[in-house]
Amino acid sequence: MSLLERSVAMAEYEGFCLKCKTYGPVRDGKLIKMSNGRTRVAGHCSAEGCTGKISKIIG
Repeated sequence: MSLLERSVAMAEYEGFCLKCKTYGPVRDGKLIKMSNGRTRVAGHCSAEGCTGKISKIIG
């Protein structure tokens, strides 16, 4: 998977930001394999001015 395909794929995931209490797309997301074998996307909130982190289990 190329870098462009990966960045487009990350834009498809939405999560809930605990800092600004809104749903939105994950910015700068990375796929992470957890120790229990599941996969999650971790990134930052895309709302302007928010520095919160978003993590969402996807599989």
